[in-house]
Amino acid sequence: MGTTRALRLTGAALLLVGGAIHLELNLDAYGNDAILRAFALNAAASALVAAYIVLRDDRLGPVLGVALSVGSVVAFALSRRGDGILDFREVGWNPAPEAVLTVVVEVAAIVVLGATVAIERGRRTAR
Repeated sequence: MGTTRALRLTGAALLLVGGAIHLELNLDAYGNDAILRAFALNAAASALVAAYIVLRDDRLGPVLGVALSVGSVVAFALSRRGDGILDFREVGWNPAPEAVLTVVVEVAAIVVLGATVAIERGRRTAR
């Protein structure tokens, strides 16, 4: 297995873990209706993008994965600022341990999938 394939599979797995955490929060009814819908959409999008990354060998999948994870981290940050996001406000690292796990997994996905894009781009440019 090549380096980029291993990175793609790792990135896909990280997206699935992030989606699973959001699904768990949805099923635990953590938050208001709008946030619960957002958690469910995140879980579904994570599964779709992870599947795309595994099944297709193009740059679009990893780029979508980075965008999804960046969006998750931004939404996390917004939920802790001012009025929050979607009429939902949280403080600190609550809910524990999901908040910490989500940030760690999403940042790891950004790094891994970002590296995948960079490596694949470098290989295509070198040709």
